[in-house]
Amino acid sequence: MDVELSRADLGRIGDKLGAGGQAVVYRLPDLRLPDDRRELAYKEYRPGHAPPVGMKAIVSKRTGLTATNRAKLDSIAVWPVRAVRDGDRNCGVVLPVIPAEFFQSRRLPGSGASSRDPREVQNLFVAPSLAERVGMPLVPLKHRYAICRDLADALAFLHRHGVVFGDINAKNVLFRKATRATVMLVDCDAVRFRGSAAVTRQLNAPDWEPPEGGGVLTEATDLFKLGLAVLRVLNPGAQASTSRDPRRADPLLTIGKGRELLRAALSADPRQRPAAVQWRNYFADLAGMEPTELLRRLS
Repeated sequence: MDVELSRADLGRIGDKLGAGGQAVVYRLPDLRLPDDRRELAYKEYRPGHAPPVGMKAIVSKRTGLTATNRAKLDSIAVWPVRAVRDGDRNCGVVLPVIPAEFFQSRRLPGSGASSRDPREVQNLFVAPSLAERVGMPLVPLKHRYAICRDLADALAFLHRHGVVFGDINAKNVLFRKATRATVMLVDCDAVRFRGSAAVTRQLNAPDWEPPEGGGVLTEATDLFKLGLAVLRVLNPGAQASTSRDPRRADPLLTIGKGRELLRAALSADPRQRPAAVQWRNYFADLAGMEPTELLRRLS
């Protein structure tokens, strides 16, 4: 299967769906792929930001999976499905459109204007009273446990297949209000394969830097950032988006070995950090409890 298209193969370029410092994303209303029936988008890199090589390898990672594992990847990540070239240069990637359930429609305070925005995990870091005022959903504790479970599950899957996600941050993890598949990872064209250089430079977002500093990102740095996400999702409020103090989450991790897991995850020693599968198993138990039992066990 050819994992690369020319820009001319994309057909009509539709509405702009989003933009950042490195790329602009457009809807592709006419493109259909034989191996992927989802609605598609085109992420076009801005001049100077296109990776010179390697994007075909990221696409091939998905196509090389078994059907079961490919379906799993599609459920947790907005993974590139084709690399795109314009003449002799790489210019972008074809992606699935982010499912609608990962967006939040809300009315902005003050102006009253309506807005439809990705439901980024950073919305879980603010105090519930503030979230309600700005039109974001109120997310109960049990569902926060489920979000932590599914983020850990997504990273466990990637790590099992030799993928370092790298830039885990407050905007690259989306969530939806459901009992399963609550997390979707975006910006997956910046992943790195274990033992290989990254296609594009992997970054540390502000307030997500691991103790190792700004060198090569690894599974261990993914696990540190997973620990930060757990801490910040479970303990919203003032300074939650920058907190690194595991004691903030102590009241919510009294069941089992949650406190020990979080302290190890935020350790300066990468060897101490628990694997993502350990977090997944821990939160699977909490997310599966009845609310009354959960409250009784936490009290």
